[in-house]
Amino acid sequence: MTENKATQERTPQERLQEEQEHKEHVHHTKINAAAIADHLLGNMHTLHVKLHQYHWYVKGANFFTLHEKFEELYNENEKWFDKLAERLITSGHKPASTTVEFEKYSILSEDAVNKYSKAEDMVENIIEDFRSTRDLTIRAIRLAQDEGDDALEDTLIAFKNDLDKNIWMLQAFIGKEALEDDDDDFFSEADESEETSEIEVEEIEEDEE
Repeated sequence: MTENKATQERTPQERLQEEQEHKEHVHHTKINAAAIADHLLGNMHTLHVKLHQYHWYVKGANFFTLHEKFEELYNENEKWFDKLAERLITSGHKPASTTVEFEKYSILSEDAVNKYSKAEDMVENIIEDFRSTRDLTIRAIRLAQDEGDDALEDTLIAFKNDLDKNIWMLQAFIGKEALEDDDDDFFSEADESEETSEIEVEEIEEDEE
């Protein structure tokens, strides 16, 4: 019996269970780029909700500017959401695809009370979310390099470039330099040792809890 035929004869539930067990194994042993990418997709899902909330509820003198900017950002977020998931599937991975999974993997948060935030607070909150997502992207880039997945690496680098640009523009909007208040020392100093890999696994597991 060939592997493809054996796969076809398993029930959808059995195939899903096998996939979930594999992902849990990866997260608890040596995490890979695809596992980090699931967290990126989770973040994008949260940003989809948050950017729409801010787009609808922003108030004040900058309403028209920010109303349009938040719309631009959620449209761009949707583009990367689809592009990253399709890249993962093309590379033979099975990215998260349900709300339950996205909520599990996201390290960002959203809340109904945020609709009452001041416009500048909304911008600052999105900056922090973009920085958190960028830091995860840096991890995924390094892992994709180690794994020799050039296509995934290229996609992630392009995504990081867009995040960097948006962080710069939003920082400028609130009168700050691009890297002002930015703390990414861990990612600029971390090496590729086994000890670092173990730290990364532990941090991701803490985020999920």
